[in-house]
Amino acid sequence: MRLLDGRHFGKWVFGFMLGASALALPTSYAQAETDDLMDTTKHPVSVTMAMQADSFFGFNPAIYGTYGLTKDVALAFNVTYWTNISGIGVHNANTWLETDMGLNLTFLDKRLSVTPMIGFVHGMLLSSRGGFFSNGDGAPNERTTAFEGIVPSLTMNYLDDRFEGEFYMGYYKAIREEGGKAGGPRQSCSDVGSSDPNCLNTAARGVGGRGSWDFLHYWVSAGYRFNSMFSGGVHYEHLLSTSASASFSGGSLANYQQDYYRWIGPYVEMKLAGGMAFRFTAGKDLANNEDFYKVKFTKTF
Repeated sequence: MRLLDGRHFGKWVFGFMLGASALALPTSYAQAETDDLMDTTKHPVSVTMAMQADSFFGFNPAIYGTYGLTKDVALAFNVTYWTNISGIGVHNANTWLETDMGLNLTFLDKRLSVTPMIGFVHGMLLSSRGGFFSNGDGAPNERTTAFEGIVPSLTMNYLDDRFEGEFYMGYYKAIREEGGKAGGPRQSCSDVGSSDPNCLNTAARGVGGRGSWDFLHYWVSAGYRFNSMFSGGVHYEHLLSTSASASFSGGSLANYQQDYYRWIGPYVEMKLAGGMAFRFTAGKDLANNEDFYKVKFTKTF
């Protein structure tokens, strides 16, 4: 066998190193790309944990945040656990879950933020009118349904040294209809006035299974900052059902377009060092002639 002389050996080493570099380049590039995505100086990350409750929805904690893309554009995300809007089903804990993704856009030196999002809800509320929900002819033992509804939403926030404000609007639209007892087949009811609790029991509301329904939820608040710690203002919030049907092809049912609440009242907020805030709101429910209250504690990381 012919031994490599110095010249051939040098060429062989050079070729080997060139080939190894070519193989390593994609890996190194991918590693650099990964490191860049995790570089918080280039892509600042903000995550807020919100412990919140009110006199209608009960306890509904949320986690939301942003991942910076450019100076004034960030990826936005949100997860909300509507713990009291739940059902039994075969899993025994069908908490209504909302997941959202969108963009956070900032203006006026970041005093104003606008966040359009698109999300989905999972559970049994929209797709089966199921779960423990006020005035919903609720049948808690309905089918568990992932991606039961779609939620386009818009959130706007304003904050400067003296004034603060917030606006939210979300439309909860059913995209699946899954009436039927948990663990059983999808079911429709052929008799109006059936005694089966899985069926609609009021003749005026039509023939069908549990059916589906849609909601509009919005609020607006505006306040004055007395100093860096304390602020106060006015809050207005409205939840209403916009349509309901016994089937997607059956049209809208009567008596389901209704106000669930219309709240108006003052709030007071205390901001603390370390990205913490505590807000309490209370006032009048104009739709039901009673009081309401809500509390929210947030910690931003």
